[in-house]
Amino acid sequence: MTEQHVHLMFGMSEQGVMKAALHKAEIRHSHKVLSFNDWFAYGPLSGIDLTDGENSRISWMSQRLSNYDKLYTYNPEHQIGTVIKAIKSIPEGSRITIWHGDHAHDQIGLRFAVYLLQDREVQIVLNNVAEEYQTLFLSEASDIEAENKMPVLLPVNLAQLKKEHFIPMLGRLEQKVSLNSEQRIQLTKDWQDLSLKDLPLRLWENNQFRCSDENALDDIIDEVVTELGLQFDDHYVPASKVVAEVLVKLHRYYLRKDFLEFRLRSLIETKKLQFKGAPGQLHRYSVKTG
Repeated sequence: MTEQHVHLMFGMSEQGVMKAALHKAEIRHSHKVLSFNDWFAYGPLSGIDLTDGENSRISWMSQRLSNYDKLYTYNPEHQIGTVIKAIKSIPEGSRITIWHGDHAHDQIGLRFAVYLLQDREVQIVLNNVAEEYQTLFLSEASDIEAENKMPVLLPVNLAQLKKEHFIPMLGRLEQKVSLNSEQRIQLTKDWQDLSLKDLPLRLWENNQFRCSDENALDDIIDEVVTELGLQFDDHYVPASKVVAEVLVKLHRYYLRKDFLEFRLRSLIETKKLQFKGAPGQLHRYSVKTG
């Protein structure tokens, strides 16, 4: 590997596991790990590489997602503006590996990163962890599936992996070919197009983005409430149980709990769901179809 090797990721958990893997592989000293602490699959993207755009996004997200402002400001070194400065300060000639999964957040994030690096003389390598996992560990997953007689969900995001998964992936990075100029131009254009769309929810399906209104998954949430309600005499389902089931049902999208909680509150406000308890924290209330 080159002396200047930067790993770019899009989540705090992923960053922590990567640092542990680099340490275990005894190459931590020559590698740098950068990570955003946000969720690009949702909310406005226009101008977020500028202070006004970032502040507008923070305000918009904080009005909808509980604890967004608190979580975003908890690690200031991972806020958008700070990470952008770190990315733009990467020395010329460096090799940058962008680690990503098969979901909208990472797919948008990698395009944002390529956009930020569009004028830099650096090598950019995209490393699809979902594909790497299947190459390296699919037989292991198949054995577990056969032993337990239950299907094993293949990972779509990096947070599902352990450092033991990352170490052999690190050993394969030298085989990866960096993006050519045409690919970088296309990914930059993808970001520019996405950032101008008004639809706030972005899903990754069949290797392309589906941009939707924020209520696009409400029918599925309602279906889950109805199905789970049959297990309870009064048909009221704990909100935490609803969210957990939707996360499993739609695991390929890598949704966030706070987004689903926001949708539950919206369905309650529009009288599509009834509730008992105190909405505000998932463990404090239950819902049923209206």
